[in-house]
Amino acid sequence: MDLEQKLDILAPAAKFDACDTLGGGRRFTPQKAAWSDGAIVAEAGPDGRARPTFRLLMSSRCEWSCAYCPLRSGNDDAPRATLTPEELAAAFLPRAERGAAQGLLLSTAVDGNAPAAADRMLDGVEHLRTKHAYTGYVHVKLLPGIPRQAVERAAKLADRISINLEAPSAAHLARVSPERSWNSDLIERLVWARDFQRAGALPSGLATQFVVGAAGESDRELLLTTAWLYRELELRRVYYGAFRPARGTPLEELLPTPFVREQRLKEADWLMRHYGFAHEELPYDATSNLPLHHDPKLAWALAHPERFPVELNTAAPETLLRVPGLGPVAVRRIVRLRRDARFRDQQHLKALGAAATRAIDFITLNGRFFGRDAAARARHYAARRPIAEQLSLW
Repeated sequence: MDLEQKLDILAPAAKFDACDTLGGGRRFTPQKAAWSDGAIVAEAGPDGRARPTFRLLMSSRCEWSCAYCPLRSGNDDAPRATLTPEELAAAFLPRAERGAAQGLLLSTAVDGNAPAAADRMLDGVEHLRTKHAYTGYVHVKLLPGIPRQAVERAAKLADRISINLEAPSAAHLARVSPERSWNSDLIERLVWARDFQRAGALPSGLATQFVVGAAGESDRELLLTTAWLYRELELRRVYYGAFRPARGTPLEELLPTPFVREQRLKEADWLMRHYGFAHEELPYDATSNLPLHHDPKLAWALAHPERFPVELNTAAPETLLRVPGLGPVAVRRIVRLRRDARFRDQQHLKALGAAATRAIDFITLNGRFFGRDAAARARHYAARRPIAEQLSLW
């Protein structure tokens, strides 16, 4: 099998590693004739800026039998291939040299056993770093259960390490991946990686990923674990990937997770990281899930009419961040501009950008309220619910 044939297998197979894709696309749908386009995704580097990153598996051969994964052992429909370090360099470096990729996201299936598969993947990264003097961004997805030495080696070679938890607790993980121990195979390895990060390695930090909906978990459970990961293990990012049933797996008859659920989790995660929300404040419904028809910030605001309206000219920045339509950039501009002049009418609000006009129902401008009252506001957004559900659930 030549390199092009291997890449036709390994680039599409890497799509199960969640990222923020370029161009706003939620998922890469592989096209055999243009696989390299789908393999370029967006990922934030050490400076926090998104960069085009080449996403690839080192091997698609797997000894494990995770219930959700199409690469699982025993699935005869899954094509298999493995790269050598030289082939990895031949696939990646030309794209880096012409600027199509500014980084590498490399993962692997459990080819043989986890330590051996991780070593072969790290051999590929080390080949890039030493033989070809590549100094750019590398994100390595490590496997559960690998030895401490492998985690340390990855921390020296990579800018970011991730270890996919896939589920928010040991009980949930046991339903979909009984080969793994949530505590000893996964969390312990993240603790080791955190310690290497504290020692000065990994400028882009640590990350993990959840497969949303495969194990029957609620959004509350996912975000509770996410908050703990940020607080205690100092992760930089948590990624969420909507479960897609795959042929040849025990879960192939399960309904797919709506992509809008993945989006709501990302938005809630953003609120925790950048808006000062605690996970317990988020607007869960009676089933402990986020509403799908509104983004979580708007849903929170609608559920707390007693908190609004707030005066744009005097409210504290942390209060303004709770207003729908106002993000960190807009709030910084408001605080800066109101030192010299007061916001008095809606035209002043429009000058902050289109999104800021959503704030009109939740603020006063120099004591005047131009929006809908709480009852009218609730009716307005309730009327939008059926349209939102029809357009965005799947």
